Amino acid sequence: MWDEKKSPLRLEKRFEFDNYKQSSKFMKEIDSLCKENKIYPNISFGSKFVSITILPDIEEISVEEKEFTVKIDEKFTNLMSE
Repeated sequence: MWDEKKSPLRLEKRFEFDNYKQSSKFMKEIDSLCKENKIYPNISFGSKFVSITILPDIEEISVEEKEFTVKIDEKFTNLMSE
């Protein structure tokens, strides 16, 4: 579940991994999604986690940004089921 925060308005989620290989592969998947959807979130990462923050350009979270979070979750689920 993505956390919706205010001040500033944003969506946030942290993804946990067993190792760097998984987190690195996930980052590559996210890179492709960003380019396809033209949404570029703030991303921080470590050897076993990736944190994503989506800051909307306007004062509300768009349908496209919400759909983007679903696509990210799907990538994570697929990766973890390999």
